[in-house]
Amino acid sequence: MQQLIFQITDEKSLGESIHELTDYSVKRRFQSLVFHMYCGPMEKEWLERIAKELGDSFPDAGLMGVSAHAEFYQGHVTEPMVVLSAMFFEQTEVKVYSFPEIMGSEAEAGRKVCALIDETPAVKAAEILVSAAPVDDYVFLQEAQKCRKDVKIFGGYPNGHNMDEDTLNIIHSDGVFQNALVVATYAGENFHIDVARTTGWQSIGREFTVTKAHKNTMIEVDGMPAVKLFEKYLHVLPKDDFTQSTREFPLYIKEGDMTMLRHPLYATAAGELELAGYVDEGMKVLMSYGNPSAIIESVNERCEEVREFEPEAILLYTCTMRKMFWNEFFDQEILPFERIAPSTGFCTGGELDRDLNTGKIMWHNITLLSIAMREGEKKGKDLPGVMIDTSSLQGQVGLLQRLATLVQMTSMELREVVESLQEANYKLQQMATTDELTGLYNRREIENRIMKALDRAQENGREMALVMIDIDHFKHVNDTYGHEAGDQILKDFADIFRKQMDEERGEAVGRWGGEEFFCLMPDISLDEACERTQKMRQAVETHHFPHVEKLTCSLGLIGANGSEDRKLLFARVDDMLYEAKASGRNCVKVWKEA
Repeated sequence: MQQLIFQITDEKSLGESIHELTDYSVKRRFQSLVFHMYCGPMEKEWLERIAKELGDSFPDAGLMGVSAHAEFYQGHVTEPMVVLSAMFFEQTEVKVYSFPEIMGSEAEAGRKVCALIDETPAVKAAEILVSAAPVDDYVFLQEAQKCRKDVKIFGGYPNGHNMDEDTLNIIHSDGVFQNALVVATYAGENFHIDVARTTGWQSIGREFTVTKAHKNTMIEVDGMPAVKLFEKYLHVLPKDDFTQSTREFPLYIKEGDMTMLRHPLYATAAGELELAGYVDEGMKVLMSYGNPSAIIESVNERCEEVREFEPEAILLYTCTMRKMFWNEFFDQEILPFERIAPSTGFCTGGELDRDLNTGKIMWHNITLLSIAMREGEKKGKDLPGVMIDTSSLQGQVGLLQRLATLVQMTSMELREVVESLQEANYKLQQMATTDELTGLYNRREIENRIMKALDRAQENGREMALVMIDIDHFKHVNDTYGHEAGDQILKDFADIFRKQMDEERGEAVGRWGGEEFFCLMPDISLDEACERTQKMRQAVETHHFPHVEKLTCSLGLIGANGSEDRKLLFARVDDMLYEAKASGRNCVKVWKEA
């Protein structure tokens, strides 16, 4: 395949471009030709004229395009104009479809796109350029992502050179639309594509949970108005210039193993955040910041991946907010790709790519989406290594880089302190609730758990059981074999009882004191508890202990429903244990009402 890229500013450049393309197409055999148009602020009539000229000259070609905040030509951001990409495919079938006026029928459009992909088994990738609000793209994506999971999907949203610009166009051979989507499918055994997203923004601070949301609106986090995130940590109020004040600090969103960035568009008086992308309840959210060093490192890593892929053409769909972050240094981020293969693209209002594990089509912000394509296997080309040139980074970006490093190192040290405190707190908690020798709950903790279980039993009317256990003739073991052997036997007993407990059912065992143990069995009938207790006794009886070989235990069992006098309850189970020991030991005695 081959990608030719042109700048179109007027009738003359349009004619020259078409003439060169015509000459090229006559001399070269190809199966498919697809045009991409990335457009600055242009009159609709002019864009329609370009589309018509291309359609008349190349009637079998596909055309897809968008309004752009910035267009890329030869690794640089252009002045407002049309950048035209012509991709000639020798072995790949590329089809372009348009869906004008989709507002109100987004779900149907999504199902049609899904069918277009699924009906052609050879399709390996699909490209989507789609209008955002007032189009409900969330509904569209929910349906489109139901297609085969092995198909890679990428794309973006239109944007304007002026961020407040309302007229955002989707372009196709059929015309220029403000309420539409255009889709290209790429099919062929010898077609290879590598799609990846790069951010470099880093999370900071603690994690919050989205507790209330609707599509693109984050309403609450941790039960508080979402705007509190920016009020508390950045002192940005809803009445402030919210987009301007928060653009360097997007939200870092986690959904399972997937992460994405979300830029707040504005805050409502009610404290809701309208985001440039969907958000769902249950997602985790953190604050984030742009670290130039981390961004450069992530882009350099991606450039190396692309270089190893040996592409013949590259598309770059990158968020407008990245351009605003870099300001005059933005070219440094896209220029390395041009040195690998012919590259073009645009600054978007959002980027689309697909998680192949879940099949979900994700809407991203503040993200660089790089799409590398080729036909056929790699040829072992010795492409030069490319990296972002950082020598020119200075002024505000250089200062930001140093500040970001300060924040990163300080945050790292704070995280280490917090982790040490968490570990120390965990150890203290273990010491406060656990018997040091056996690792079982100590008396205070097992008694606390029993009391809570009794309260629950009283509330829900369920039965439960308590078991008190004593090792038979344990004093003889200590006197004969020593306390070290006795300690090991206590540990062995603890392991036996622990294995008999079902923690998922809320069962627990603790060391009551000395050689005595206490077991809690919630939500269980007395008959079932009796069977379980006998199994515990038998497990001890058949166990081979060091030194003494055989040991037994005595067990007292009592059923409860939570309405009993607590002191009387403990006295009764203690009485049952005493009765078991008085009855010859190695047995279970059960309290039954007279």
